[in-house]
Amino acid sequence: METIGLVLVIAGLAVLAAAIVALVRLRRELAAAEAQADELAELMNAFPPELAGRFGIGARHVITVELLNLFELAHKESVVTRPFTALTPRLLRDVVHRRLVGKVRQSLDASGVKADVRLHRV
Repeated sequence: METIGLVLVIAGLAVLAAAIVALVRLRRELAAAEAQADELAELMNAFPPELAGRFGIGARHVITVELLNLFELAHKESVVTRPFTALTPRLLRDVVHRRLVGKVRQSLDASGVKADVRLHRV
C-alpha cells in the first residue's frame, strides 16, 4: 500500500515538473510572438489608439466611438430584435455595428469628408 502511495506521489511530481516546463516554454513563445507583433504593428501602423499607445505608435489622429445603448438602437430598428437579444446578442451586436458604420460612411460622404471608417474589436 505504501509503495502505491509513493509511486503516485512520484508520478504527481513528474507531471507537475512537466507542466512547469511546458508553462515556461509557452511563456517564452508568447514573448517572442508579442515581439514579432510589435514589429509588424509598427511597420503597418494599423492598431487603434488603445493599442497604439502600448506599442509606441501614434502618428495618425483617430476618432473613436463607443456605443453605449446598442440594444436600444436595435430595438428601435425592428420589433423582431427583442427576442434575438436574448438568443444571439453577439450576432445582433455585429449587425448593429455594421449598420452604424454604413450610416457614418454615408453621412461623411454626404458632407464631403474623405475618411476611412473601420470597426475595431478591442
